[in-house]
Amino acid sequence: MAIAHTSPMGVSTPPQKLGSWKCIAGYFGCDERTAKRWERERGLPVHRAPGGKRSAVFAYSWELDSWMESSVRATEKRPGGSESTMLESAAMLAPADLGPADRVEAPTPEAAPPEREARGRWMVLAAAAAMMLVAVGFWIQRGPRDVSLAKSTARESSVRHVPATGAEDLYLRGHYFWNLRTAEGLARAQDAYMQAVVLDPSYAEAYSGLAETYDLLPQFGRADLGDALNKAESAADRAIALNPNLPDAHAARAFALFYWDWDIAGSDAEFRRALALDPNSVLTHQWYASTLECRDDGPEALRQIEAARRLNPASAAIATDAALFEAEFGNYAAGMTALRDIELTQPTLATPAWFLMELNFAAGDLPAYVAEAHRYAAITQAPEDASLADTVAQGWARGGRVGLLQTLLRFRMAAFDRSASSNYSSDTGFRIGEILILLDRPKEALPWFRVALIKHNIGLLDMEDCPWAKPLERDPGYAAFFADIRRTERGTPAHPALVRAGLRLPQ
Repeated sequence: MAIAHTSPMGVSTPPQKLGSWKCIAGYFGCDERTAKRWERERGLPVHRAPGGKRSAVFAYSWELDSWMESSVRATEKRPGGSESTMLESAAMLAPADLGPADRVEAPTPEAAPPEREARGRWMVLAAAAAMMLVAVGFWIQRGPRDVSLAKSTARESSVRHVPATGAEDLYLRGHYFWNLRTAEGLARAQDAYMQAVVLDPSYAEAYSGLAETYDLLPQFGRADLGDALNKAESAADRAIALNPNLPDAHAARAFALFYWDWDIAGSDAEFRRALALDPNSVLTHQWYASTLECRDDGPEALRQIEAARRLNPASAAIATDAALFEAEFGNYAAGMTALRDIELTQPTLATPAWFLMELNFAAGDLPAYVAEAHRYAAITQAPEDASLADTVAQGWARGGRVGLLQTLLRFRMAAFDRSASSNYSSDTGFRIGEILILLDRPKEALPWFRVALIKHNIGLLDMEDCPWAKPLERDPGYAAFFADIRRTERGTPAHPALVRAGLRLPQ
């Protein structure tokens, strides 16, 4: 049974691929200029074929629906009365080529004739009403649809869904590229899974694969954390609606809930549900271990990653995580040795070099940190990574520890300025804050930590437990900051005596 989606214009349609600006604009009932403005100013999810900005564009209807839903949610969360909310909603929906009097920023009565002012007000109300229709459509989609779909899925649970011709091949292709854990691999995986979804809108595994891809895009593809994980949650929701008994979909949802929403309790519940459905789900054990590591729950993280390793001993990604957790919570020397072995035998896998960079920096072994920065850049082939490696090498050569920190600070701040509008890096603020702490400038560090909180950097979750952060609690500004972190959390981290090695700072 295919899921019918409610388009922004209230029409029930199956998921589809829209192959031009005209089709995309028509989906929203607006003109092409407005759709292009939404892409430029509001992140409308439009894709381009290889070849640059002038290449053919396309979009997927369910992604457009998710984008509109997130816009509705963001509007609902804004402070202010209902009138301001309606005006902001209307501003998003108003066509780009309206005259000045027709825009949401209506002129004052003195500046506009009564008839023009009335027309402008009508446009505001019409656009706001359209937004309300969109909201209602999504509430309907999220509410009764889930109940009826769950019932029908339960009735059909004994019958395995047979994918449409060609959809399973696309799914398997996506899974192969997803396993590469590279930016190019994830881009190819995303494309394959999307094609599978368009070909077969009721293919739950393809939606789950797409969710898993979005989950990894911030780490390996430099995607915006919030944008990627919101899409991951949306794709996982669709997979679960189609098949509530799909463990990987629950694991993908748990991942997004933890790393973006900081919903510890909800994430744990989804992981437990996934393990109840399939105790041998490798993905669930591995990703559950990663969230436990971020909460400094070392013993349980080690148990979960060991379960994943025993189920799939050939996985380099799992072996890398197991080595990291061993270094952080078990035998540091053994874990570091294992990471170096994996680095030598898996030359295209970037995570071993990244973990070694982090651990060497935390331990104060800055020459080793510089060496790993060059290895990491050689693997990713990213200009930003190569520039970082050159920067820290020059800083170390010229001024030792202080020289390295000062040049690294300038590099991070410049990177933040370049990426502030796109928010491509979720941890830049946190990194800058750490460097300023090391340079004994804690007052300057606090605003950067607050930037990290806005961007949901997961390193803040247990920052309060770090030995270097303990003295900061006496400062009223930091005390209020830690209180804000606790209010953001949904559930309670472990708060153990032992903080993982990667969160320590060199003496």
